[in-house]
Amino acid sequence: MPPDGYTTVTISDSLATKLTRIMSHHDCSSYAEAIEYAADTTLLQEEEITIRELIHLLAERVDEIDKTSLQ
Repeated sequence: MPPDGYTTVTISDSLATKLTRIMSHHDCSSYAEAIEYAADTTLLQEEEITIRELIHLLAERVDEIDKTSLQ
């Protein structure tokens, strides 16, 4: 989520590619839904998590998906 007062966030091309993969695997219709899916999935596993930790976990999860899809 962008900080209060902001409505958009800038992401790298590689993250956009990874989010697109999440969208296709989980029937998400937008990057926002893909991010929400990843965040919700992560939050179910952790009780309290910082934004930095969430970003790190999301990046790790997307890397795992990439490795799985290449096999």
